Amino acid sequence: MYNNTGIKKLTAVMLVIMSVCMMFSAHAETITADMLFGEVKNDTYENAFIGLGCTLEGWHYYSDAELETVNQRTKAALSDDLADLVDQNIGIMMAEREDSMQNVNIQFQNVKDYASVYGNMGLQYVATFSLNGFRTTLESAGFTDVELSVGEISIGGQTFTCVIGQYQLRGVQVYFKQLWDLRDIYLVTVTATAILEGTTDEIFSHFFLI
Repeated sequence: MYNNTGIKKLTAVMLVIMSVCMMFSAHAETITADMLFGEVKNDTYENAFIGLGCTLEGWHYYSDAELETVNQRTKAALSDDLADLVDQNIGIMMAEREDSMQNVNIQFQNVKDYASVYGNMGLQYVATFSLNGFRTTLESAGFTDVELSVGEISIGGQTFTCVIGQYQLRGVQVYFKQLWDLRDIYLVTVTATAILEGTTDEIFSHFFLI
């Protein structure tokens, strides 16, 4: 069994892998970082820009400083640099349960060069087309027994495309579900990850529409 330190290291690896897996060629458009990141109050996170929020009681939400470390840029610098960021995801929310056995992250990427294509083809088709590349990325990172599929998830009566997956890393079973949403020219992904138990639906049950 992994101890808590091992689980935290595994969580960090998975967050990086999820970022790599969702990279698209894109040119980021100027928006303010405050619009992008949303706001945490007590146990509740809300982001009017992406139209989603969640209440995760007792979870640790990453602070601005922690997100700045993940993004390798200060929040202020992001406001100036967003238009120049190409092929990069921006982590706008990350949170983990106290025991590190569940986590969730929200990422954002400007896809203005492809937004009309995604809209016409539909995200379910795009996600299905992306599965082989997704699998290759996971396997090249040392993940084994990778299983991936495309499905749907409902939040507040709205249905979203999602990628559903599971794999093993050093003998540890990991489950994830990744919601995709296209907001104007922006691709938003919400990834719920659970270690040892397939409880990603339980994580998403704490989300709501704004």
